[in-house]
Amino acid sequence: MEQPLEKNSTVISRGNLPLKIGKLEKVFCGAYLVLIAVAEASTIYNSTLGIAFHIAILFALLTYSVLAKNSAFSGFSLALAIVPLIRILSLSMPLAHFAFIMWFLLISIPIFIAIFACIIIQGLSLKDVGIAFSKVKGIPIEVGVVLLALPAGILEYRILTPGPLLYELSSTLLIAPALIMIIYTGFVEELAFRGLLQYHAVKTMGWWGILFITTTFAIMHIGNLIYWDVLLAFGVGGVYALVVKKTGSLYGVSLSHGLLNVILFLIAPLYF
Repeated sequence: MEQPLEKNSTVISRGNLPLKIGKLEKVFCGAYLVLIAVAEASTIYNSTLGIAFHIAILFALLTYSVLAKNSAFSGFSLALAIVPLIRILSLSMPLAHFAFIMWFLLISIPIFIAIFACIIIQGLSLKDVGIAFSKVKGIPIEVGVVLLALPAGILEYRILTPGPLLYELSSTLLIAPALIMIIYTGFVEELAFRGLLQYHAVKTMGWWGILFITTTFAIMHIGNLIYWDVLLAFGVGGVYALVVKKTGSLYGVSLSHGLLNVILFLIAPLYF
């Protein structure tokens, strides 16, 4: 006989696996967003303090994922640990010893390993996290989201105005850094947020999961010190989340995200 569900809980069915969100899990999600925001704000004033906050969040998430073995949020909390890990690596990597572009590449390697470790441990398929081609009817959506990179990249440049990373624009100088941008800020970040995290968030919270992951992604831009950029990240991240939900594929949003950053860091500083 099935056990009655807890009052005030939300149930989402995926196949034969009903998942339940009680009050504790709702508080957990709210607290997570607040703590990540506090940790990000701390990095603005003291990077060491920010790293300490993120390490504490990481440890708490890993602990919860072990203790809550029978909870729907066990796997989700393990996946959420990717977010503080990203910031810990980005703040602790000795930038002075590497070119800025290589810094992106070096950070992406341990993050990529961590994401796939989660996928393997949780028994997920590549399709579950969006590593799949969309159906034919989804191709126009994928093309549209790739084209979004141009106006979004220029707009973000206008907001942040970063200095040029290249002294001139030529195919010889552009190819290698562009590929690194597309792989790291494109594929790896999208695999983390719209792949692994969105899979768990939608599975446990339904459409609220889209909002949760989009908000988390936007919060990770607080360190840029410009709140218009946080709003832009929220808007673009929301579009990416909806595209992945509709098409089931990360490829379009990964290319779009990568090209957005190519425009932001490599092309726009030389022309705008």
